This record gives sequence, C-alpha cells and structure tokens, in this order.
Amino acid sequence: MVALVATLGEPRTDAPMFDVGVWLAERRGLIDGNEAAWLDVLAEFDRDQGWALDGQLSGADWLMWRTKMARSTAFEKLRIAHELRRRPAVAAAFAGAEISCSAVRAITRIEGASPEVDAALVAVARDSSVLALEQAIRYYRLHDEQGRSLDRTDRRYDNRGVRLHHGFNGMGLAETVLSALELEELRVTLQAFLDRSPVEESPRADSDGVTEVTNWAQRRADAFMHMVRTALAHAQDGHAVGADRYLVHAVADVATPGLEGAGRSELIDGTPLDRAILFRILCDCAIVPHAVEGEEPLNLGRKTKVWNTAQRRAITVRDGGRCRFPGCHRSHCDIHHLHWWSKGGTTDVRGGILGCDRHHTLLHSGFRAEGDADHEVTFFRPDGTVIGTTAPAGRSPVLAAM
Repeated sequence: MVALVATLGEPRTDAPMFDVGVWLAERRGLIDGNEAAWLDVLAEFDRDQGWALDGQLSGADWLMWRTKMARSTAFEKLRIAHELRRRPAVAAAFAGAEISCSAVRAITRIEGASPEVDAALVAVARDSSVLALEQAIRYYRLHDEQGRSLDRTDRRYDNRGVRLHHGFNGMGLAETVLSALELEELRVTLQAFLDRSPVEESPRADSDGVTEVTNWAQRRADAFMHMVRTALAHAQDGHAVGADRYLVHAVADVATPGLEGAGRSELIDGTPLDRAILFRILCDCAIVPHAVEGEEPLNLGRKTKVWNTAQRRAITVRDGGRCRFPGCHRSHCDIHHLHWWSKGGTTDVRGGILGCDRHHTLLHSGFRAEGDADHEVTFFRPDGTVIGTTAPAGRSPVLAAM
C-alpha cells in the first residue's frame, strides 16, 4: 500500500492494512453525502432552468456539455435529483450517508410510492444489502400490480422506442422496443420481404475458399434493409422522395488517383467506413463533390440570402450534420448566417453554420456567434461572456492529433 488519502489532499503512507477497509467504507460514505448535496442543488438548478443562461436547451444537455457526462448518465442524475426532492425520507437518509447511491437509484425507480413505502425501503436499505433491497422492491411491485384496476394508465408504452448505436467495427445496432401487436406487425412484414427474396440453394464461398452460409438472422437483416429501401423509395404516395431530404452522406477523399487506401472514409457523423465498402458504393451512386481543403468555391456573396443545394450539402458535411452550438448534437438544423444577411452578411459557406431550431432562434435573440465556420466559431451569451468554441466535425483537435 503506497499511499492513501486520510482527508482530502493529505497523502498517507503509513496506513496499516487492517485500517484500509474502514477507510474505504468511511470515504464511500463521504462520497455519497457529497453526491446527495450535489443532486439537491442540481434539482434546484434544473427547476430554475439555470442551464438556459449558457444557451442549453435542457438540464441533460448542460450536464453533457459542462460535466462531460454521457447522455444516459445525465438523464439518470436528473431523474434521481427530482425524485429526491419529492421523497424527503429517502433524501434525508441519503444526505446522512445512511443509504448508498445504489440504494437511492433503486428506490427512486418506484413511481407513486407512499411515504410509508419509502420509509420501509429505507429501513431495508439501511440494514441490508442492495440485493435484499431489490428483492423487496420486486415483491412490492408484484403486490402493487395485483392491486391495480384495469382502467389505470398503462405505462408500458412509455418504454417504446427506436435507438441506433454505432459500433467500432463498421457495424451498428438498431434497438427497437414495440408493443406485442406492433412486434407482430413487424414480424409479418419481414416475413413478406423474406418470401420475396430467393433462398440460395448452395452455400457461397469467399475469396479464401471458406464456405459462407447465410443464417436466418442474416436473411432477416437483408429483408429488413430491403423493407427500409422500399419504404424510402415510396414514402410520398408511391413517388421517389427528394434526394437531399433523405440523402445518405459518405465522406471520402477520392479525387487523387492511386490513393484508394488513404484519406477520409466515414459517414457524415464521423463513423469510420471501410474503404472497400466505400468504393463499392462509389461504383454505383451519384457523386457530389465537396471542397474540404484549399479554395472554397461555394460563395454566393450578396446575390441571395437563400442557401443553394450545393452549399447546404457542403455545410452539412463540414459540420457533421449536427448543430454547431456548444454541447448540442441535434441533427434537424437550419443554416445560420454568422454575419446576418440583414446587416450586410454574405451567403458563403465559411459564413454559415448548422443550428438546430432552438439555437438558431437564440442566435437571433441576444446570443451571437463569431468566427470562420470552416475553422472555429465562438459563441457568446447576451451579456458578452463566452460560452465556448466549436470546430467543424472533421477538424477537432482530438481528431487532428490521431
């Protein structure tokens, strides 16, 4: 044991081994007590919308930006903070380090619990393990469900959703939570597309001679993508939809001959794309060139305040399809003139940035942004203080160093 911290900032090198367990338990209690105080202030901060002073749209956005939390963690902290404000027995026990953060997280997941239930669960958490507490919570939920009448609001639909996750190996995960009826609709639709796809009578072999058999899950994935592409092609009463509204961007450096193995190869949000897949796409699609280095040709000056299609594409690719406001990651955006058109600004790519609807409104309501959109843009509050600076998606300091 090289060093321990007896009190904050004071190194301790002579701690006997039998004290370590006590030391760890005591410090864990201090951490939980500090967490309770932090969550109490967070609830008040969120209630007063203190995050709006920084131009953020919610407490979760502010936490992600200022404290570098993951989105799921930010929402969880806010959930617990507000629940503790409504449940004084749990809050008092947490503030006094009588129960752990894990216990608080479990107890506050119960909705509509009475003060008596909270007191009972706090007693279990104080005297037992979190495992025993979770067993007590499961028992309570089963008992509560049996006592509910059928006309009570069914909250199961609150869990419905579709979430898309990018992987690190060129693959991704589409997670879908549906009702039983909706899931059956999806199954039947997938089966219809499966029935339209011929089953290969013999296994395929790759370039190394290894036999490749398409399993049931892979066939379903093929049918699912066939369904998606069919829906996209007929999303407007059987007519093909506008290319720019549903355009899939793949960004690459392909202008220089002989560089098939080098340069950028990614989706618009920065997800790496295998070069072989990229060039397969380029073999059978329209190519829209974007100037990402050197002289920028997409300048319209004072001719018009309306961004043309080529400019919209170029700005979308440069900004990664996301709002440029610090801490914002929304993808439904307008293009904001850094130097307002009404005040003599020009409609040039380096003078426009992506801004979501809310932040675009803020930038015309006291907040402002200054800089070169192709490099760095600094954002200011109405009182002139700096919120932060952002750079194009492909030119961040982290990516530049890799």
